[in-house]
Amino acid sequence: MPLPSKKRDPLKTRHLALAAERRRQVRGLLVLAFVILVASILRAGVPRVFTLGWWRLW
Repeated sequence: MPLPSKKRDPLKTRHLALAAERRRQVRGLLVLAFVILVASILRAGVPRVFTLGWWRLW
């Protein structure tokens, strides 16, 4: 005898899939932005980006 299958609402399933996809996209974009930031800081040089007294500008 086959097990009874749980019926899922197709709209709810689609909504959950889209929400998971959006989370993956945001996470990927944040990682990409962080990699670009680190690469640009390393390329320019840390002393050039963070000059003496940079914290006093705030």
